[in-house]
Amino acid sequence: MKTFLKISIILTIITGAFGAVCQNETSRKVQNIETFARLYGYARWFHPSDEAQEIDWDKFAVLGVQKVENIKSSKELRDTLFRLFAPIVQGLQIYETDKPEKFNSDILLSPDPNAKSVAWQHYGVYLNEKSNIYKSFRVNSNTFDEVSYKNYQSSRNIFGRIPPFGEFIHEPIDNQLTCVVPLTLLTNDAATYPKTETSSFARLKSEISNINFRNEFNPQVNLASVVIAWNVLQHFFPYFDVIDTDWNSVLGETLKSTLTNERKKDFYVTLSRMIAQIDDGHGIVFGEQMYHLPIRTEFIENKIVITASNDTALKRGDIINKIDGKPVMEELYEIEKRISGSPHLRRHRALNIFGSKLDLFLGSKLDLCETNFTIERGGKEQNVTIPNSYRDKSMFFNPIDERQYLSETIVEIEPRIYYVNLVNCTADDFIQKIKNLANAKAVIYDYRGGEQLSFFDIAPFLIKKPVTSAWWNVPQTIYPNRREVEFSKSNWKIQPRKPFFKSKTIIINVPAVVSSGETMMSILDHYNLAITVGEPTAGCNGNVNQINLPCGYSVWWTGMKVLKHDGSQLYLEGFKPDYPVNKTIQAIREGRDEYLEKALEVARNK
Repeated sequence: MKTFLKISIILTIITGAFGAVCQNETSRKVQNIETFARLYGYARWFHPSDEAQEIDWDKFAVLGVQKVENIKSSKELRDTLFRLFAPIVQGLQIYETDKPEKFNSDILLSPDPNAKSVAWQHYGVYLNEKSNIYKSFRVNSNTFDEVSYKNYQSSRNIFGRIPPFGEFIHEPIDNQLTCVVPLTLLTNDAATYPKTETSSFARLKSEISNINFRNEFNPQVNLASVVIAWNVLQHFFPYFDVIDTDWNSVLGETLKSTLTNERKKDFYVTLSRMIAQIDDGHGIVFGEQMYHLPIRTEFIENKIVITASNDTALKRGDIINKIDGKPVMEELYEIEKRISGSPHLRRHRALNIFGSKLDLFLGSKLDLCETNFTIERGGKEQNVTIPNSYRDKSMFFNPIDERQYLSETIVEIEPRIYYVNLVNCTADDFIQKIKNLANAKAVIYDYRGGEQLSFFDIAPFLIKKPVTSAWWNVPQTIYPNRREVEFSKSNWKIQPRKPFFKSKTIIINVPAVVSSGETMMSILDHYNLAITVGEPTAGCNGNVNQINLPCGYSVWWTGMKVLKHDGSQLYLEGFKPDYPVNKTIQAIREGRDEYLEKALEVARNK
């Protein structure tokens, strides 16, 4: 017996020691990749050498992960990073923080007395052809050096400033190492100075060319994808001033989580959780399909309630207590962790996909994918199994809807009170009924299912004088880490059209009203053109930018800052309704639409 106890103790000690070693190795690996990541962002988006424009930066990120992940010491990490980056970062220095080195900008001087300064300007940031209005150029005082935004010609800079020649960043890249990266170089339009040693640059390009990755599970490619996505947001996301997120900590946490991922699905969740921490209603990771349930759920009276069902086993008003054996609220919180947006938008989207499953390793038959519920009906619990019966790439839209008038387009629901279903109504439908709507007592516009008829088509008939949108504030960035960012401002103007609507305008809103919907809501709110009923809008507006990652996923995010007309915060806040509605389970069971009931109540009042 004593012998057995001794063996058990020894095994426990060995197991503990092994676990500590593994933990230390993981910690060191994460630290190495974090250090590489910070230098990567400075080099890719802020150092303007010609050599830096000749490489595939996605493959370089994978190569960097491969080079640094298993390094054991700070000195070896420093030397490896220098060898990796020096061929493309002219003037690079990496030194131990407690042994600072002086930077001499004279090493960047050109023998050509007519050489001009060249540096990066970012209007938002250009990432690929999906970058919409956003641009990035290397510029000097006279010309553009067009390297990333094709088919655009100009004789002037995007905006009127670049870092002066000799300016550099001097930033810690981990607890022990500091980097110096020049932000401005000299060029004679043929080459930037000083030229990189040819053989080292050729070796680097050869190593990069040997990097191959496909859209399949690859831990190093996944780690590189985290490096890229984190850096884009670190340097260009415009809302860090209004969110409570330690983005530096998020990098290490996400890399650590990525190292534990065993399947592509796991990394999809990891990356989604990372993006969720910027609270951006546009912040979505694309690249996986889901099997959705034929139901809609909502959070009513502190319970998750089925409010619509296309499956006979589940009914309106059923309360879900457990899902796949897990307490229902526990599952809801887990879903919310991978959804970005304001708290109310996050909850709305989580309920839209409640019970959905990622389309991975499930086979081709839908009956292989099902969800088990414990529901409460009539005061009694029962177990129900439902197939996830439709497949879609849209993460948050749920076509199952309980609204009574979903099939309607424009209907006179009471004398001189009209209901317009924006998701079904076309511009032609609207024009055909325009006289009735203009002279009605009230018109209720239902925004809950999205829109086919845009309020941009409706608003001109609600105004007598021109109105403007809120200001679009596009970041103008020349320094990393969002330092000294200025904003380019623009807006839209809407002209009035006839006939002028004498009718009262009432809008039913929910958190799904986002982006362009909030552009119009800002106008309606500022100029007092409508009364709103229901829930707050999403709290997210501005043109989307897109990061295409080497792992095969793409990430959407908001690339500009949009405020309300009065300059107050829109992000996370949205537009609160004039008449908020709290649904009841009883109304759901009775088939009543309390949002529409409230809108009708407002419409009837003089």
